[in-house]
Amino acid sequence: MQGMAAKPKVRPKGPWTPEEIAREERATRARALSDRRKTPEERLEETLRLSRLISELKHGATGDVRTR
Repeated sequence: MQGMAAKPKVRPKGPWTPEEIAREERATRARALSDRRKTPEERLEETLRLSRLISELKHGATGDVRTR
């Protein structure tokens, strides 16, 4: 059938490749630089947003999932 989705690529399990390691290191440096540019107020607001999100996820919204 042509409408079927292609099978996902099989990725080897095990240690990261050198390319993956380099990409992760670049991403980590970029995140650290971005974090250093934020003001204390921006960091506090971000922390509060994440805290509210985690609380909502923990408790769930009323009626968002039917019980069986």
